[in-house]
Amino acid sequence: PAPSSSWMPSWNSWTPAPSSAPTPALHDGLCRVVPWLCSAPSPAPAPAPVHPPSPPPDSLFKPSTAPLQTFYIYRVQDDGTYPQPNHDMLNLAGGMWYLHNEVVWHENGRSGTYFSHPVSRIIKFKIQTRATQPLWDMGMNFGVFNAFDSGQCTGPFQCDNFAKAGFAVGCETWVAGAGSNFPHAQWNNLNHYAGAIWYSLPGDCPTQPYNDKTDKCKKDAPGGLCPAGVTPTGAYDCTYQLEQMGELRIDELVGIDNYNSFVASGGREYDATTDKGVNLDFWNGISNDAKCAWRVQRAEQMFRIKYPNQPDLETPTCDFNKFAFYPDRAT
Repeated sequence: PAPSSSWMPSWNSWTPAPSSAPTPALHDGLCRVVPWLCSAPSPAPAPAPVHPPSPPPDSLFKPSTAPLQTFYIYRVQDDGTYPQPNHDMLNLAGGMWYLHNEVVWHENGRSGTYFSHPVSRIIKFKIQTRATQPLWDMGMNFGVFNAFDSGQCTGPFQCDNFAKAGFAVGCETWVAGAGSNFPHAQWNNLNHYAGAIWYSLPGDCPTQPYNDKTDKCKKDAPGGLCPAGVTPTGAYDCTYQLEQMGELRIDELVGIDNYNSFVASGGREYDATTDKGVNLDFWNGISNDAKCAWRVQRAEQMFRIKYPNQPDLETPTCDFNKFAFYPDRAT
């Protein structure tokens, strides 16, 4: 049942973030190694007065008139099996960018910047999405990209977008000046993967990490994943549906037969200080547009060869607009 029109999620016990700046330091990736390639963050202005959030409109809890979108997204992860909501996902260009920026440059392997278990595969999903009515009324099919770590939303703006636009799928691009170029614009000069998109999929109790999600929190904040077999309606708690379609091993993609043997023999996937690998050239040239495009095409080709009967689906434009969504905040 839909909450009343005066509903404010009980998990929204936070004080809404000031309108000055997003939550700082979501991710830094390669900027810690090659800071000269990254844009310096703008100094935050003085915090604006904080006001209690207004109750969301009734339309948030009803099916929306937004169009249904069906396309493929991907997740880079380890060999573990766990629910996919409360995660960040990507298109293939975004996946190659994520691997290059946050994973393969680590000297100790693919353990990454924000996780301990080495990633090993790229999982492919078919997703259906429908924006909530408040989001669609602002001219958007996608909400703001939320960063998730261990199942917990960490920003931006303390994730108060859920109370405004429901548990909508978020997206982000690296097209400088675009409304969708948020919240990781510090990578604009570093990202040469044309068309890269990251997505966020809010699940139940998104404000808490996996181990702290209580039944009450899950009930009060159900997330956007629709029940099995239900097409997204665009109501606040049914904005997307997922179907796993297959996977590609990263070793297979880059041309490594056995990763442990590769490392033991002196190999290294990618060294950011030299911009090349040792005994491997797949990741050479992070700023080379043609090489970045080739890596994306290589992944596309390998998925197509492995799953020849899957239809091609067009990736929709990431149309989140930070200027319209956050008109009173510095973004």
